[in-house]
Amino acid sequence: MTPFTETIRNLARLPGVRAAMTVGAEDGLIVESGDGLGGEQLARRHTAALAAYLYSRAARASAAARLGNPVFMRLEADRGHLCVVGAGEVVLVALIESGANMGRIRLDMLAARNNQ
Repeated sequence: MTPFTETIRNLARLPGVRAAMTVGAEDGLIVESGDGLGGEQLARRHTAALAAYLYSRAARASAAARLGNPVFMRLEADRGHLCVVGAGEVVLVALIESGANMGRIRLDMLAARNNQ
């Protein structure tokens, strides 16, 4: 268990959340996962690795622009969103369908980060 276990479980239960997980910021490996994506383990691993990589690149760009660390990152696509919040050695990742309550998901992810 991590300090984010309860948040990951709660996020995974929200309507429109396909997956919620805690991922190693450096290696992209899943530390823990909610109930989303069912048996799609390979897709989940790829999503985790991609999210950690994108977050690291966003952090570099943010540092180069002298903006500090990214707080919340959202990749918006035709059929959904990939949301990532940095939390030290891990990133919180949520894979979300279009039409989901983005405000609630964002607030929950940021609250978990701030309460660690």
